[in-house]
Amino acid sequence: QQDKWALLTIETKSQRAMPMLIEEMDEEPMGTGYVFHHLADAKFGSFQSPEIQPYFEKWGFGPDMAMCTFRVEQKVTSETFQDMLDAFFRDREVLSVLHATTGVRVFSPPKVSVCWEKMNTKVVSMSFFNKLEEAGCISSSGHIRGRLEEDWEDVPIVNLIREAILVEESELYETFSAEERKEFLFRIFQHLIFGGASNQYEDHIEDYFTATKAVYKDLLSVRRSDTGDVEVLSTVASIASLSDGGVLYPKDSLLNFCYVIHDPVVRHVKVWYFGFRPLW
Repeated sequence: QQDKWALLTIETKSQRAMPMLIEEMDEEPMGTGYVFHHLADAKFGSFQSPEIQPYFEKWGFGPDMAMCTFRVEQKVTSETFQDMLDAFFRDREVLSVLHATTGVRVFSPPKVSVCWEKMNTKVVSMSFFNKLEEAGCISSSGHIRGRLEEDWEDVPIVNLIREAILVEESELYETFSAEERKEFLFRIFQHLIFGGASNQYEDHIEDYFTATKAVYKDLLSVRRSDTGDVEVLSTVASIASLSDGGVLYPKDSLLNFCYVIHDPVVRHVKVWYFGFRPLW
């Protein structure tokens, strides 16, 4: 059995097809110099896979979660990343895919100005989550410790992991620092812990770790440095808004997320998205 704390590594994967739908927009997308192609045959080791997708369904993501992959023809650098993001959310082929598979709606491409935050990618080992046991959120066997349920900004806090992640007033909130909370590995785990409206959450941590590793491997590209250390090559952007050009989600929720991940080696641009939809 693979050690649950094993170092994360990336495997090359083909990609899964997504349905396409072209919707009319108020204005034509702007010419930007960036050319994007949807990789319609994309497949993932997590999203829509027979091993991990059942977890996503159980945890309430359903059809409101999407992963998709594009290729950008031009080289993208840290200096041009903003321009690439703006061009991405103005591109007709990109928007036809996003409109069909996510809740993203771009009404006026020329007005799109992407507000985003760069995620940290220094943490590459699941031992990062040893903190949860040290803080008493899980037992040595991996059992997630429960608590009296309460709502925190419309999110049910049903166990100590959720409390440590979300409830700022709790002493457990200090388990992870502000910088650690910007780690993409932390964000993946957080999203899977909270899930969607119909979440049938786990009593044991192992399935969350399994799914976290699978999503990480799908979205990030890594290599070993000359010193043997694992380093992440991808740039991860957490998308906050499209300014006046459109909306990211049908409904505001702490559980919404949208990430755009750029792999400079193969020039892939991946999207991982979830738009929370209440049960009623």
